[in-house]
Amino acid sequence: MVVPEFRGVLTGLSLVAVGLLAATNIDFGLAGEALLSSLQFHIGLAVLALPLLLLLTGAWRRALLMLGLIVIGLADGGYTVLQQQSLRSALAKQTPVTTVSVLSFNVLNSNVRGADAAAYIASSGADIVTVLEAVGLGDRLADLARIYPYRLGCETVAICDMTLLSKTPFTEGRVIPLPSLNRLRLITAKTMVHGQELAVVSMHLSKPYFDGIAPWEMKQVGWAIGHLKGPVVLMGDFNAAAWSHDVAQFVAEAKLMPGPGYPATWPVEAGAYGVPIDNMFTRGGALIQSIAATPQSYGSNHRGLLATVAIMPPAAP
Repeated sequence: MVVPEFRGVLTGLSLVAVGLLAATNIDFGLAGEALLSSLQFHIGLAVLALPLLLLLTGAWRRALLMLGLIVIGLADGGYTVLQQQSLRSALAKQTPVTTVSVLSFNVLNSNVRGADAAAYIASSGADIVTVLEAVGLGDRLADLARIYPYRLGCETVAICDMTLLSKTPFTEGRVIPLPSLNRLRLITAKTMVHGQELAVVSMHLSKPYFDGIAPWEMKQVGWAIGHLKGPVVLMGDFNAAAWSHDVAQFVAEAKLMPGPGYPATWPVEAGAYGVPIDNMFTRGGALIQSIAATPQSYGSNHRGLLATVAIMPPAAP
């Protein structure tokens, strides 16, 4: 009786797993569902053990059914990734005019290793840096001014949430409060780097279990960047993966392109097997050539993203 009982338990677990996997693929409008959809590949790979165990107990029909449903679930996320990546092909064939190094890093408000995080930023070689939860750097922001003399956001310590740092002057710049929570978590700017104009957008979205807030924030970001022309880089802490429902829709509507990969940034303990909730996208003649997570977190609960962005020749009129 042990095998039939075990088979029954596995069948029950399989039904739960199928429901969980369905929630990563179908938007039921539930609170926190974006978190599940960010874990789509993690959940799908984790439950692959169930059809194998069902097969070992002789329930091969149930095993095949379960395997088929898992493959369908994974294929849905894979299709989203392929759609995003397909947008890169045309620009990737062009020869860039120049390249720009860009760093995005949520350093954590309560970072006790702010000096280490600041030292990494200073040594990164990045031309442009966005720092989220920048109060975690404390007075080291002043030290970074020697390398990055131009700054938007964090004009005072009292309202230091996020900042955009640059080696070159800003020709335009706005620090914008995002709705609902009214936090200064959106920055839009323009600068000339290596003789080329580049629009830079930095953002920090609310956590996905704050029901309905992040999608509304993304609409606000979409409106704010809708007028930007030419090469654009958008980066920051999305608190969700690029293939999650809301982020994927935002990326598609804003006509954004991802980098060649999605480096994991959280939780830092998971390393390369974590979730890429920090993201970077481009459009309008800018293409991320390479992107990688920072070597470590330097006291943060996120790893940062360091990318090389190619600026392509302007399109013919």
